[in-house]
Amino acid sequence: MNDFDSQEGAVILDQDVDLIMQQVEIALDTRNGEVLGGYEYGTRLDVYLYNPNIGNQTIEDAVYDYLTSNIELFGWQLDVKVEFMVGTNNDIMLLQITFSKNTDSYSKIYKVTEGSVEF
Repeated sequence: MNDFDSQEGAVILDQDVDLIMQQVEIALDTRNGEVLGGYEYGTRLDVYLYNPNIGNQTIEDAVYDYLTSNIELFGWQLDVKVEFMVGTNNDIMLLQITFSKNTDSYSKIYKVTEGSVEF
């Protein structure tokens, strides 16, 4: 027995916010140039870790613009917050993505380190 709904082997997501969150994870974990024919698809969030001339608001705006241009939001509102932490070996960027619609709100924090995005 499956723990999730399926139809002929395809996973069916119950809510559009699940689909949105899945698309966000794929977009954040894909680097520019990794998708054949989609050279603009993907992010390079790790480059922000080592650029002291870029502030949090610039990163938040860039991530917001990228996600709203590449992901169908199904009427959900997007909010992006960035915070930096000093890590043991490298700095760490915490990226909080929040979706809200009516009274519902879903939020997830992504940890960005050199060369990776952790969910």
